[in-house]
Amino acid sequence: MKIVLTGSLGHIGKPLAEKLVAKGHSVTVISSKTDRQNEIEAIGAVSAIGSLEDVDFLVETFSGADIVYLMESYANYFNKDIDVYAH
Repeated sequence: MKIVLTGSLGHIGKPLAEKLVAKGHSVTVISSKTDRQNEIEAIGAVSAIGSLEDVDFLVETFSGADIVYLMESYANYFNKDIDVYAH
């Protein structure tokens, strides 16, 4: 399967990516940090460096994926008083 993960290489994303790659899946890991590219590729995944705010990047990265795993922040995106990006 072709699987795209957000959340980069955090406490959930990295072990998940490693397990999926070990099971033979094609895994793409999204990160906003270019310095994560080598670490992502070292575990056998494809790196997609870009912003979750960039719709064109997301459309391109999600295209053809069987599964997209979205790791969301614990912030409430619907509360207009919280600046999620500053948080």
